Amino acid sequence: MKSIPGIILSKIIGFLVFLVLLAIANILIPSINSEIYTGIVYFFNLSIFLIFVITVVGMINDILWRFYFPFNILAPISAAFLSMYLITFLYSIWDFINLYIESNTLSSIVIPLREIYLVVFILILFLGYLTIIIRGGLPRDAWKEKWEDRYKKRLERKLDILERKKKRNEPEWEDVGNQFRLAFYNLGDIINNLFDKKPEKKKK
Repeated sequence: MKSIPGIILSKIIGFLVFLVLLAIANILIPSINSEIYTGIVYFFNLSIFLIFVITVVGMINDILWRFYFPFNILAPISAAFLSMYLITFLYSIWDFINLYIESNTLSSIVIPLREIYLVVFILILFLGYLTIIIRGGLPRDAWKEKWEDRYKKRLERKLDILERKKKRNEPEWEDVGNQFRLAFYNLGDIINNLFDKKPEKKKK
């Protein structure tokens, strides 16, 4: 389970790596004579603030989901807002693609952005609170560990029951020996009775 300082550090490092790569890409613009490459770099330059917001909201969302109930009650709300920012970013990518692809089919597609915002926000909110209820207010790692322990205990119980049944069904060697001795004794007794039995005299 990643700690809260670990989440913050990983998000900061990820955003800084993105800025470094973007700076290198900007430096290479004069060397790479490509309109598409320049457009992509400018697109990310204009999207820095949005990507920063997504990083911050994503960090807050990850932190909230690490808490136990009732401190994780805001996690579905942060997840819903994060989904809206991600939709905005994806929509900007769609607009950028339309600038370079001359297609009447793509340009004629009208995306109902407000309706998508509303539906996705409500859906993520509902699924988030449903997740909290299913997990019993536990974080994901604690809930997973709890179910793994339950599964191990059930498996151990089943193996114990099978082992007991196996021991019950398997005869011990001492019992097997006694059964053989008893069988031979009965066989010998029958043979002795046959030979010792005297024929009765017929009455005249």
